[in-house]
Amino acid sequence: MAAAEGSPSGTPGPPTPVPTVPEDCGSDDAHAVGRSPLAVLRQVVAACACPELLGSPAMPEAARHRARSILREMDAGNIGGYNHQHRALGVPTRVARFLERRDGGVPCHPRNVVLCSGTASILPFVVSLVVDEAAAQPTGVLVPVPGPPLHRAAVGLAGAVAVPYPLAEEQGWGVDGETVRRALRRARARCHPKVFCVVNPGDPTGHVLSRQNMEDIIRLAAEENLLLLADEVQQERAFLPGRPFLSFKRVLWEMGAPLASTVQLVSFYSLSKSVAGESGFRAGFLELVNVEESVMLPFQLAQSIPRPCVLGRILLDLLMDPPDEGDPIQQALEEHRQGLHHDLARNARRVQEVLGRVPGIRCHPVQGGARAFPRIQLPPHALRRAQALGLEPDVFFCQKLREATGITLAPGSQFGQPEGTHHLGLSLLLPAETLERVLLALTRFHAAFLRDFS
Repeated sequence: MAAAEGSPSGTPGPPTPVPTVPEDCGSDDAHAVGRSPLAVLRQVVAACACPELLGSPAMPEAARHRARSILREMDAGNIGGYNHQHRALGVPTRVARFLERRDGGVPCHPRNVVLCSGTASILPFVVSLVVDEAAAQPTGVLVPVPGPPLHRAAVGLAGAVAVPYPLAEEQGWGVDGETVRRALRRARARCHPKVFCVVNPGDPTGHVLSRQNMEDIIRLAAEENLLLLADEVQQERAFLPGRPFLSFKRVLWEMGAPLASTVQLVSFYSLSKSVAGESGFRAGFLELVNVEESVMLPFQLAQSIPRPCVLGRILLDLLMDPPDEGDPIQQALEEHRQGLHHDLARNARRVQEVLGRVPGIRCHPVQGGARAFPRIQLPPHALRRAQALGLEPDVFFCQKLREATGITLAPGSQFGQPEGTHHLGLSLLLPAETLERVLLALTRFHAAFLRDFS
């Protein structure tokens, strides 16, 4: 991580703070749990916002050069305008080139790229486009369990009905086709399923789907005539060389006709979960693949689509269109990416090593994403106490953990989980020293909790 913190000119970055335990140790917000931002990205954005810095020797020349290039694309060289051309053509064009590089040359047209202010703001809009309010049955949307709470909330906001399908915990949290079909059959009594939402890499489960599993999902979507929503916002956090991230678009394309030209797909990318982890700038995009014109049109016409602010757009643009090989900004980005993957892989191993030795805790290997999702055993007396308090058992456990140690983890019920099981969401973005303190406190507390409630 340290290699990514200095400026590209070689001047030292800010001193490393003494590690402290953050308020929320279950978060996937990189900076909130203690990771340092990439200085050069902030420097470019600062110079765009305050052009006086373009003449400051305190600003690295690589950052100033890039800021000048960006400002030349702005109306009157100023970020204060609407800058429609930058939003409608400049950034989407560079996003399309990024996607082509990512997917091994699979073509992408800028027209199919829609900028947004993050997944949370655009997902309800996307789902609403397939909702028929005059239909006899409400629209159903398949959502994974466990999965991001955002999806269930977005479905409700769009006026649709969430249809949960459980992930296969014993198979590494994969998507089992027969389980999804059973969920569809049961759901058709109360709704008309039209959308199939898949999260890859998984959150909070930390799995990365295999190509075979993705092909099965695509075939199922085609058989059931479902719009496939691919939440791929954690894609840059897939850290195992043996299980690389593959986009649904690439797999769909490589499956060939007729699926490659008929399955409708919408995929999502977010600056918050990118290698930069810049959640506060609120920027992202979605790509539309094989989407029919009636669905495309609202994206082109609607003024209500939440768009990213100019600074968020600039930061997104920096990640999409890195400078040439050997450029200081490119080098800093690559070092930052390598540092992120190294830290995630190391933390995943440590969680597996430590919790794997603890009676009453199980944790499947993590392949990507920002969280581990260990399963914890809770004694019957604790379950009864939680019920008496009107709490989910894992919420009760997390409350007791916070009272005893000051550490906050995410209860599994926040994401949904198989009935009768209890889990914890633990951030893999924590600095190594902090993670060790959290693991030590968790293992000691769990042992005491089992004794107290046995």
